[in-house]
Amino acid sequence: MLYRSLLLWITLALQAVPAVAQRIDPDSLLNLINTTQSDTMRVWQLNLLATTIREQDSKHALKYAEEARDLALLLNYKRGQCNALENIGWIYYRRGEFSEAFELSADALKLAEAIDDKMLAAKCHNTIAAVRIEQKQYSEGIADFKIAYEISREINDLPAMARSINNIAFCFLQNEQIDSANFYAKQALALSKQANTRYLLGFALRTLGDIDMAEGRYQDALLKFNEVIGIATELRNIFLQVSTNHRIGKAHYVLGKYTQALNTLIANLDVARKYGFKSELERSLKLIAEIHASAGELHRAYDYQGQYLSVHDSLQEQRNNEKNALLQARFDSEIKEARIELLTKEAQLKQEEINSQRLWMYFSIGCLTLMMILAFVLLYSNRLKKKANDELASKNEEIAEQAAQLKSINTTKDKLFSIISHDLRSPLASLRGLVTVMGLGGLSKDEFIESSRKLRKNLDSVQGDLDNLLVWAQSQLNGLQSNPVAMRLRPVIEEKIDLFSEVAHQKDITILNEVDESLSIVADRNHMGLVIRNLLANAIKFNRPGGLIRISEKRVGDFFEISVTDSGIGMTPNDLGRLFNAATHFTNPGTHQEKGAGIGLLLTKEFIEKDGGMIWAKSELGNGSSFTFTVRPDVKQHRSMPHAAHSLIP
Repeated sequence: MLYRSLLLWITLALQAVPAVAQRIDPDSLLNLINTTQSDTMRVWQLNLLATTIREQDSKHALKYAEEARDLALLLNYKRGQCNALENIGWIYYRRGEFSEAFELSADALKLAEAIDDKMLAAKCHNTIAAVRIEQKQYSEGIADFKIAYEISREINDLPAMARSINNIAFCFLQNEQIDSANFYAKQALALSKQANTRYLLGFALRTLGDIDMAEGRYQDALLKFNEVIGIATELRNIFLQVSTNHRIGKAHYVLGKYTQALNTLIANLDVARKYGFKSELERSLKLIAEIHASAGELHRAYDYQGQYLSVHDSLQEQRNNEKNALLQARFDSEIKEARIELLTKEAQLKQEEINSQRLWMYFSIGCLTLMMILAFVLLYSNRLKKKANDELASKNEEIAEQAAQLKSINTTKDKLFSIISHDLRSPLASLRGLVTVMGLGGLSKDEFIESSRKLRKNLDSVQGDLDNLLVWAQSQLNGLQSNPVAMRLRPVIEEKIDLFSEVAHQKDITILNEVDESLSIVADRNHMGLVIRNLLANAIKFNRPGGLIRISEKRVGDFFEISVTDSGIGMTPNDLGRLFNAATHFTNPGTHQEKGAGIGLLLTKEFIEKDGGMIWAKSELGNGSSFTFTVRPDVKQHRSMPHAAHSLIP
């Protein structure tokens, strides 16, 4: 019992003094943990071990911090849980997983404030501020660092004060405010010395070295960086070592010492790769490529530039994802707070209602009290009535909006039934008549073949109209959804050309596909299939027998223009102006009296615009028509465009 009490005292003392914690032997601490039961003392020890090694071995630090968190949750040990969340948040920050770091640190901050642990609160503010700086929110980050500093000053935590001041200096340096950065960096250096914290002293010297570099004092910067390397080696702080070696390499490069710069940076690559410091790996690869280029070693420069671009692209994608996730996390947090506020207001309203009922109960106490309470209740009731009227008006507005939506749905339904009754009745009636006559045996073989040919043409039109009508009705009732993916366009066109091959053959129409085999675009696959199908169907419908249809592509700025051009009968200027307008949509029979519902081009326009493109048409009566729409290229595809292959349907 005496041993365990002494061990607990030592553990708590080490946890309270970060400078001492830095000199803890992790192996000895791990041996102590292995002899400790699963109680609050084990939670403290696990958190202390995670804090001690999180800058050296983040993988194992995360493992110990998560074990501490799980055990603290099991024991309902709030302080241990808060400490574990702060450790995990910082480790995720070092890994570059900023959204998780932000959420974990925000949760830890709430716990720290709930248990009034100012030391942990200051640490959480520092991590949150660091995430904001990574998102280039410098003013918000500096504000959080200043909050952390004020909390640390209140409890006289010199190491935490030095950490916050040094971070503020780094923020000003990133924002190119050199004078402010120099002012705070010197303060951080003084506080680090006063606190006797070698870890923070190293970071303060590194920031001052950065300031020397920014002002062209490269030799002074090298002296400071070399001193930082000594501290990092002493503390076995891998991150401080890797981030400083990159700076040393840059200083040698600027001074023209290419060999020393390359030796330092190439050695730094192995350490950065081993411990997963991708940002430092990216910076070192880029600098090595620049040095080789400056030395005229273009082959090596090209090699390292390729490695840099690979790491950079990976990091850029991760940063973009992290930024989006962080924005989503902040949005979810705001929604959560708004819901809490709404629930609080509802509780207040219920409480007010209860109070009103009590006031009416007290009404019977006495006549004198009756008059006073009556005046109060009348005034209060008027306020409640006004509030109820306001709520009623709000509900009426909601009802009016719902009524408008129902009216729109009914209008859509009427349009749908009108089209079905007008354009689909005739082909179905023809089919019924043919079946009736066949049943009576009133058709010869030749008459049957001729009637079947005409009926099939009508049924083909019905099938296309039904497809368009179903898609159109779904988009009107449920809203249009888009799922853009990278895909090659030519196979989609080939598929639709095959679909219309028989119809085109009947009219002796040639379809020429000039879209490049390697053209890759970003669009919804189903949308693009419907767009090509409708434009091809339209071109065949209004083309003359023996006509030509060309499908071509052209790069214009950041988009590709896809054109479907026919040699058909064309349109009048009046009809051209009515295209793509739901209020003025119309349909005309084709060159072989083909029919249609008249909504194919409306759907085509909706889908193209939903995928971020535009569509327009050019036509001259008697000289054919050309429908052109834009699509976004797949930016990940790096290619040179070969000569387009042709696909023909004679």
